[in-house]
Amino acid sequence: MKQKRKVSLEPWVVWRANGYRELTCPACHTHGLMEKQLDASPPFEPRKRYALFECSVCGTLHYPDARPFEYESRKDADIARKFYLEVGAGLDAMIAPLAWAEPEKVTSYLEVGGGYGFSVDFAARALGWRARNIDPSFIAGVGARDLGHDHIPEYLSADNPLPDGPFDRVLSSEVIEHVNDPDPFLAALASAVAPDGALVVTTPDAAAVTRDASLDALRPIIVAGHHLVIFTADGLIRALNRAGFPHVHVKTGDSTLYAVASRRPVGVDFTARPERSSYRAYLKQRRDSLAPDPALFAGFAVRHLKECVHSGSWDEANDALRTLTRRWQADFGFDMGRPGQIRPAYTEPETKAGRAIRDYAANYPFNLAIALFYAARLREHQGRTGEAMELYRACIRAAHSGQAVFESMFAACRETEDAAYRARLHIAALTSKTDPMAASGDLLALLGQLRLLPQDLWEATLFQVYAEGALTGRVDLVDGIRLIVQDRIEAKIAYDAPVSAAAGYAAAGLAQWSLAEEDETAARRWFTIARDAMTDAREYEVFADRLRGLEIPASRPARSSARPCRALIDAMQAADAEAARAPANEIRTWPEDAEALSASVAFAMGIYCLNHDGKPSEAAVWFDRSEQRSHGEERLTALFHKALAHKAAGEAEGLAMAKSAIEAAKSSETGAFDRAIGSRLAELQG
Repeated sequence: MKQKRKVSLEPWVVWRANGYRELTCPACHTHGLMEKQLDASPPFEPRKRYALFECSVCGTLHYPDARPFEYESRKDADIARKFYLEVGAGLDAMIAPLAWAEPEKVTSYLEVGGGYGFSVDFAARALGWRARNIDPSFIAGVGARDLGHDHIPEYLSADNPLPDGPFDRVLSSEVIEHVNDPDPFLAALASAVAPDGALVVTTPDAAAVTRDASLDALRPIIVAGHHLVIFTADGLIRALNRAGFPHVHVKTGDSTLYAVASRRPVGVDFTARPERSSYRAYLKQRRDSLAPDPALFAGFAVRHLKECVHSGSWDEANDALRTLTRRWQADFGFDMGRPGQIRPAYTEPETKAGRAIRDYAANYPFNLAIALFYAARLREHQGRTGEAMELYRACIRAAHSGQAVFESMFAACRETEDAAYRARLHIAALTSKTDPMAASGDLLALLGQLRLLPQDLWEATLFQVYAEGALTGRVDLVDGIRLIVQDRIEAKIAYDAPVSAAAGYAAAGLAQWSLAEEDETAARRWFTIARDAMTDAREYEVFADRLRGLEIPASRPARSSARPCRALIDAMQAADAEAARAPANEIRTWPEDAEALSASVAFAMGIYCLNHDGKPSEAAVWFDRSEQRSHGEERLTALFHKALAHKAAGEAEGLAMAKSAIEAAKSSETGAFDRAIGSRLAELQG
């Protein structure tokens, strides 16, 4: 009886430097022994395994035994189209090359292997170029019908030049890695470029293929059967020179090589982008003109919302979210205005995964997590923090289910993953206002994924969470991240990097911790760093005052004064009135201008008098002192508690004055009121 062939359970990629073969490098044409680096299975053919070899001269990687994938395939075309339109197409990245090389001189544009054709559509409609796409794939034909641009359903050939060529600009983005011999392909591209024109090529970077790279990072680069040649910068330059382009500019970044090649010198700026307002207008116009198609609408609508948020066009973003909410409620039945009810779920079944994917696709857009994230950003900007928190949580849920669906499709969406990480950081930042210990725990839980996090947002959140705890007298609650914060700031100083205001506040928190540990030398150093990081003159003076206080011993009680301060704060954090009694009574004997009476100590005294000692009038005095010694959100918190104390004492005049001060602070403390106090004023009514 014939046995069934078993599918290998080996991981899809295995590093295996266990052999050599005599090969010719497709990039630099060096012939000789090449070392095997790894082998991998194509996601669509799990029984096959292909070996990846490295050229010892230029470092280019290639699969010598793999054959080009049939891109004319129509299998699962509807799901592939939905994925591409909603999340797969990096539209912003697609149109960027249009601005890299003297775009003002361009009137004609050809994209080779342009797929669906977004950049061709943008070039024609937003830039006014004569633009066309040459691509034999089924998805290219679909894009031409959907978007209405000029399309040639063929392969480009040097022997069969286009009748309306050559073109000022030719782009081939993420195509050359799909052909096993780049020379004929590059010859065809060269035949389409005008003598004064330029060829733009993008392709995965072999330098990103390392043993310490994550599987998620490797998958889109080395996927066997799709990518046949993975170039290094050196290998790509050699191939382009051989094709007749002596002038080649190459930029590396984001695991991608970006190249501009020409026969004559051309000015190149890889940082250039098409004008943002034109891009935003294009997205909105296409959203509305192509609205009858749900996938096209979702793709353009979410990108439009994202662009509005990125550009700070908040009113337009609000309109964009309103439009998106109405449409998705009609298309899918969920309400973006009620994110707590959005709970997409997906578990890959053992059989009939295709049916499960289609069921999910019928009920949710693939870019749901991205839309929820930018909706949350908008609500956070508007000060609607409760809604923002719900939207961020919904984003994380949607990203979790969406990524499971993408895995079943042998696909990945880095933007969806990134949205979930960003949402977790924003939640930590918002949580730090009321529960810094929980926020600190959230950050510690992310340390295992540190290299996947957006580093700028991670660092800003880290500093904010620590400052929120340490500068409000709750140092112990954020002590878990103290050493991380300290190392980050020390690294900035060591490398002469600028210390931001956010890092300055965290440094002030480290100063508070140093004072609690009775290390005034360290406290002076951290307060100095905090002072020098401030860009606002008032904030600068706050920390300058703290430094002056530390430098004049006569202005404060003896060194041992730190002990009752620490004891009082610890007791209040534990709500232990008995433990607070002795330090509170000692602090009451100090002069009003004692340096040790920091904002946090005065605040703790207020809490003790209000909640444990039955003296709300005295509590109001302490909260007033805390207000005078603080700023920003800390000041607003003190004001709010002062109002509570006046209310508890039945002191109507004091309550009215405190409420007026809070109202006044709404404008003087930029943006802090809505974030820190929110709707708490309502608690003071009646």
